[in-house]
Formats: sequence, C-alpha cells, structure tokens
Amino acid sequence: MSSVLLVCKQDDVIRVLADVLRPMNFQLIDSATSAGEGRRRLQEIEYDLVIVNTPLGDEFGTDFAIDISEKFMVGVILIVKSDLVDSIEEKLIDTTAFVIPKPFNRQLLVQNVRFVCQSREKFQRLQNQNRELKAKLDDLSIVFRGKLFLMEYLNLTEDEAHRYIQKKAMDMRTSPRKVAEQIIKTYGKKA
Repeated sequence: MSSVLLVCKQDDVIRVLADVLRPMNFQLIDSATSAGEGRRRLQEIEYDLVIVNTPLGDEFGTDFAIDISEKFMVGVILIVKSDLVDSIEEKLIDTTAFVIPKPFNRQLLVQNVRFVCQSREKFQRLQNQNRELKAKLDDLSIVFRGKLFLMEYLNLTEDEAHRYIQKKAMDMRTSPRKVAEQIIKTYGKKA
C-alpha cells in the first residue's frame, strides 16, 4: 500500500488516525475535511485506501463511501458510532466498504486496514489476470478469423492456415495476431 486519504472534519482525529497508520509504511497519508474535498482529491491522486470518520461536515459519509467505491479502485473504511454500525453496514451491503465502530480500537483499525489493503491487492491481481486473459482471447479470435480467410481464399486446411500464420509471424518477427490482422485486411476487402 502506498497512499491513504483520511476524510474527517476534526483535525485532532486526523492526527490520531495518521499516528496509527504511520508505522504501516504508507508513502502518503493525506487528509480532507469534507466529502466534497475528498472527491476532489480522489480526482487528482490515486489513493489505495480511504478512511472516513463520520459524520462529515457536508454529509454523513455513507453516500461518499458508496460513490467512491463505485467510481474508484480504492479500499474504503467508515468509522461510525457503534449504535449505527448495523444500519450503515446494511446501506453499504453492495460495496466493498468496511465499517468500524467508534470509539475505535487501534488494533481493530490496523487489522481492518491490513485486510482491506490485502483484499485490494488481490483484486487488482485478478483484474490484471482478467485483462491478460481477455487480450489472449482477442488475439485468438483475430488469429482464427485470419485462418478462416486463408481457408476460404487460399483453400488451405485449418492446420495449413495455422502453420502459415505461425511461419509468417516468425519470419516477420511479429505476433501471429499482427499477421492475422494483415490477412484480414487483405482478404476482408474481397468479402
């Protein structure tokens, strides 16, 4: 984790939260005193974690948490009065935000911060894997289309078309996708 945004209207609580987080080696511990200011900061800087101490000056903080959970790839922890925890958790059921009761226990906060950070990192890895798989599927789709054009216009078998694309890619020192795209461009005009 490298950056955290503390959203709280009280400077003394921001200092306490920063003191708790400092030993966790965040590269940036930033603060905002309202949801509006927090939204502006999130537009400017990519934070890994946002901790919201409710209520805020311009809104309670629940809508802010929902909004940023939907718009940004950021972990969110809300600190709320203990008698509101259940109702706030219910409102945040479709988000990845965590709710901590206050007065908060330092150890509980640290555990939740670690959990949210680890979960975010795992989610990012899964997103990256998903993007890589999608790119591979796109490549396979383009290569398959290229093979279909070769089979149709050059009367090659699928194996021959496959070998043709692979050999061209090796000869040209490029990817099979690039070769297939060129084939599609060439023979697609005739279709």
